[in-house]
Amino acid sequence: MRFRMARINIDQFAILTDIVPNGSLEVNVTLSLKYSMDVRRIATSMSFVFGEESERILMLELTCEFEIHEEDWLAAIDGSKLVIPKVMLEHFAVQTVGTARGILHCKTEGSQFNGIILPPVNVTELVTEDMILPIE
Repeated sequence: MRFRMARINIDQFAILTDIVPNGSLEVNVTLSLKYSMDVRRIATSMSFVFGEESERILMLELTCEFEIHEEDWLAAIDGSKLVIPKVMLEHFAVQTVGTARGILHCKTEGSQFNGIILPPVNVTELVTEDMILPIE
């Protein structure tokens, strides 16, 4: 499937403490998928929360929108549904994780929090199946 990253939006960014903890940080990662049939876009919204539930250090939420090439969008239609394969959704998630790393670096550059690095994220655990969308 041919696509382009059409938009990046930082939905939320916050540093929630004044103290950088020593050692490794727990990172809670969530993913949600959205779509727009009108503009042939699939959006990956991801949230990264660093620190324990009781003591959050930093959070970043972002959405990356991927516009699918019209021919490929039409080719993905199967009867009364549009199927976006799991492997494609995983690819979008990987792109979003990479984008998050860049945003995290830029937002913390020059601060004591710049050493916080987003570790590898296994997107195959986050994307479990094809996205099946009804055609109206």
